[in-house]
Amino acid sequence: MTRTSAQTHRQSAVDRKTRRALSAAVAMLVIGSVFGTAQPAAAQDATYSADDVTRHFKQLKTRSLKPTGRTRALCIGTRDECNPNAAAEEGGQVAVTQENPDAQAGSGDTAATQPLVVDPETQAIDDAFNLLVSFEYASARLSAAAKVNLREFAKGIKDPELTSATFVIEGHTDGIGSATYNQRLSEDRAQAVTEFLVGLGVGRDRLKTVGYGKSRPKVADVNDPSNRRVESKLILE
Repeated sequence: MTRTSAQTHRQSAVDRKTRRALSAAVAMLVIGSVFGTAQPAAAQDATYSADDVTRHFKQLKTRSLKPTGRTRALCIGTRDECNPNAAAEEGGQVAVTQENPDAQAGSGDTAATQPLVVDPETQAIDDAFNLLVSFEYASARLSAAAKVNLREFAKGIKDPELTSATFVIEGHTDGIGSATYNQRLSEDRAQAVTEFLVGLGVGRDRLKTVGYGKSRPKVADVNDPSNRRVESKLILE
């Protein structure tokens, strides 16, 4: 092979490689334009803000410390025990959730004068903040969206006025499956939330983790998906 032929052969090989690289790049652009690019977890929007969290627990803290008449308006027991009439009107146990913000924050003077219900076991005020965390199916692995929400929650309870406050992290399930299975799953999920919050700098001594399985449904239909939840409650000082 002459020198000119060898040069031509090498140039042809370079041209072929260049064309293959360009074809691959064009193919990737086409795929990206058709299917879109996956968004990282940090780019997802939180369902609530750190300010929402701070506001909710500050209001509870104020109500728990403010006396009504001669004594604080407290009732140690379940919601049904402390307010049976309301329980009957509401059709069963009702948890305060992010989907029902009026119940969380209270409206007017009514909420401020109603007695606070305190769980006799955990000393937690029964006015929950729904953490709105989701998990992979039948597991305690936090989803990317759940982590975004929990980052906001961690920021919210780091507010200077809440630094001495402690919280219960409650795990709940729906009614599908055995009581034993759901109890274990609720405990694992609540623990997963606690560990993630600790990893974000929340003191472990500020968090108490419990699981209730399917024993405390949010709505009357025990199999309703809304019963699968993790909530946080302020522990009475």
